[in-house]
Amino acid sequence: MLRLGSNLRRDMAPPSIRPAFQGVTYFKQSKQWDWYAFIGAEGRVVLRDIFLDGNTFQSSHSVEKENFIGDMQYGFVVLFGDVRFSISNMLRTREFKKQANLTQYGLMNLSYRY
Repeated sequence: MLRLGSNLRRDMAPPSIRPAFQGVTYFKQSKQWDWYAFIGAEGRVVLRDIFLDGNTFQSSHSVEKENFIGDMQYGFVVLFGDVRFSISNMLRTREFKKQANLTQYGLMNLSYRY
């Protein structure tokens, strides 16, 4: 993940939506405004996915899956005092052969540190 902004040591990574990049809930308190933009990519190999491959022990419905899956996440984070606000978007490559479009979902997160 690449992050560009001010005072990056205050926050280790943006929050995330599962299953995706690992997010971090901790951030440091400060009396100044800080921000950063981020972009990251992740890939994985899928050998077995029961939701796409069907039942393991008997014949059932299934689809021809993609074995290599990639994710890209990008967004923006603003921090002030005990509050962190983030907006991010996730793009995922096709998970099975006849999937019409890429999977895309977003996240808006408001965190308060106490």
